[in-house]
Parts: sequence; C-alpha cells; structure tokens
Amino acid sequence: MSQPLGDIADSLATRRVMASPQQRPSSLSERRGWQAAKYPHCEGQVHDLHPWRDAHLTLCDLEVSRAYHGQHQFHEGLYLCLVLEGRLTLSGVDGAGIDLSAGQGGIFRPARTQSAPPTLKSYHPQGRLRCISLHLEGEASQSLQVRRGLANWDALPCARHSQPLGWTPGRWLHQQLDERVRAPDGEGPQRECEMPTTPACEGEMLEWQGIALQLLGAALKRRAGEAQEVPAFSAAPASPLASPSRPHGACRHLEAVRQRLAAVPHGAHSLEELARLACMSPSGLRHKFRQAFGQSLGSYQRECRMRCAEQALRRGVSIQQVAHQVGYAHACNFATAYRRHFGVSPQAARARFHRVE
Repeated sequence: MSQPLGDIADSLATRRVMASPQQRPSSLSERRGWQAAKYPHCEGQVHDLHPWRDAHLTLCDLEVSRAYHGQHQFHEGLYLCLVLEGRLTLSGVDGAGIDLSAGQGGIFRPARTQSAPPTLKSYHPQGRLRCISLHLEGEASQSLQVRRGLANWDALPCARHSQPLGWTPGRWLHQQLDERVRAPDGEGPQRECEMPTTPACEGEMLEWQGIALQLLGAALKRRAGEAQEVPAFSAAPASPLASPSRPHGACRHLEAVRQRLAAVPHGAHSLEELARLACMSPSGLRHKFRQAFGQSLGSYQRECRMRCAEQALRRGVSIQQVAHQVGYAHACNFATAYRRHFGVSPQAARARFHRVE
C-alpha cells in the first residue's frame, strides 16, 4: 500500500496496506502461499488470501531496515489491521491518529459524507513487523451481516471523521494469530493442496474465512465500548513524546521504563539503571521489554529521539540545536541517524515541513 508521501499505491499494495513498503517485490518464491519479497525499505514474506469476494486478507512477516512513510486513498469499504510484533502508526490527513504495538489493532472507514476520497497515512519504524490486515472493497457484494455492521458503524459520531481508531482483540484470538502469522522457515516437508492454483487448501481457506470474520467482529465491537480503545495521539508539537498505550500484558514496571525513555530520550540510560526501575535483572528487562512492546530498549529510545527531532524541525529549530536536544554531540551523527530512520536528511525534512506549512 505504501508509497512515499504524496504518492498513491497501486491495487496490489492496497491489499498489503500498512504492512508492506513502496514497490512490488522484485522476486517472488511461493511456499505454502507465502511469497518472499524484497523491497527498498524492508524484506521478508507476505501471504495474500481472498476469504470471500472483495475481501483481502494479508499476512506479513517483514524486517524493516529503514523507516518509511506511506499513504493510500480509500473510496469505500473498511480497512483493519492487527499488529502482532513491532510497531505501526496510522493517521488521517490532519495528523491525528494512533500508535500501534504488539496486540493492538487499527480500523479505518472512509466517511461517506466527504466528496474527495479520504487518505490514510502510515509510518513504519525500523524493526520486525508481523501484521495481519483485512481490506473490504465493493460493499454491495458483502454479506447482509457485514453490510449491517458497516451501517451500524456509519451511524456513530466517529464515522463523521475519516480517522483511524484503535481496537484490541480478545486474548484467544490474539494468541491464535500470533502463532499462525509467521513466515515459514524454509525447512520441513510440505503438504500439497489438491488444487495448487488456489491460494490455500480448502480446509485452510475455511479457517481463514472464520478468522477474517472474527477480526471484523472484534474491530466493529468497538462501537459498543466492548473493546479497549487505543488512545489517539496528535501530531501537534505540544506533546511529541507522548507514548502509545500499553499493550495487553505489559506490567507497570515495564511501563515505567518506557515512560522514562520517552520523557528523557536524550539521556544516557544504562541498562542497570533501567533494570532497577523495572525491578528486574538486566537480561530479564531486555527480554520482557521486547516481548511486551515489540522492539528493543535501544530501538524504542531511538524512535523517541527521532520523534522529538521531527517535531523540533517542524518548529524551525536549527539542525545543530536539534542534534543537541536529542542527545547527539555532533550534527553529522544526528543527520546519519535521522536519514536512516526516516529515509530523508533532516535538512530536506525541515525544508519540506516549511513548504507544507
């Protein structure tokens, strides 16, 4: 789905919305329906399924080597995703949106009252991303139950604004998908389907149809307040380091560590200091933090630094000052880190922000 900001992705990438990068894979090798894919910003494997007409279910297991942005226009239907490992940010055209980490999902439905197709933006930070997404197109071809669910959603106040909203699955569904959405390791005997031209064996497809319906039902239950909502963030510079909501199962000690890193991203935090704050051993903290939040301590601190830097550049702060604010002694080191994270230099980003504003 994702092309550089300002571009619109093609129809194939639409079915990989928010999980795959800018271009079509340069090479594909199919195995159990998974396709090995290599992109400019990441590589890994994806699996596209069509559980029913005009429904696209995409499984992704990717390693993002360089953070990137993307966007896509939606004319109708609904898009939802569930992050199983890693991080993902979804936002609307005005910048308001949600940060998603392991165990959290996002849902987006274009408002029917807008004349122009609403745009959904995404930000993919560096690191591994395992994600499952469902995109519904052609509403007229959907079942009566699905159409009723979409109509109920449209009756809500939130449906007046084309903004992504958060939801969380039940524990059983999350655990089931966490085990299933993993790319094959390339070893072991393969089970052949009777109809090799189909994306999956008949029995497996029935299972995925059920899973897709469970995802849709869990996301739409948000309207009745039955699912936990992921707090929204704002791109306004007032709180650039507001941390995303805590995923299910993350204890308050881990949350304290994450808040410390978000509040003081420029600090030289030692592992021993953070372990004492978490009341854990250093090795236990490393393991449990990655398990709970989908990334390492160092990766999360770098992300906080880059978010802070981006907001400072939006305010017109000089490159040298921004570098010092986020903990870099030399502007050249900061520029290298910023380019590696966002894919553009801080000079180019600052110039673009000022042109837009």
